[in-house]
Amino acid sequence: MGLSNPSGLPVVVLIVPFVLLFVALYTLWMLLGEVKVRYFARGRPRQRLGMAVCASVVLLIVLQSLGQLTLRDVLTVAAIITVGYLYLARMRSTVSSA
Repeated sequence: MGLSNPSGLPVVVLIVPFVLLFVALYTLWMLLGEVKVRYFARGRPRQRLGMAVCASVVLLIVLQSLGQLTLRDVLTVAAIITVGYLYLARMRSTVSSA
């Protein structure tokens, strides 16, 4: 990517590195979760939290690469991830108790 001119590339070629970055980050999240479960604590890795964290990191990197990243964007992404995670946790507890 560093050797090419982004204005001359198809959009798919520009998106693929960010998808691969998400996959790599999520795989690392799950690996660290498995290590934590195996050696330090009981339970299981939190997949939804991992997806949310990895997606927000990739989104922030995309915004930074476009030159659009500000503190306001970081706070907005953090708020959206927090509210979404709490909402999903509440929905999950409501469904399991019914």
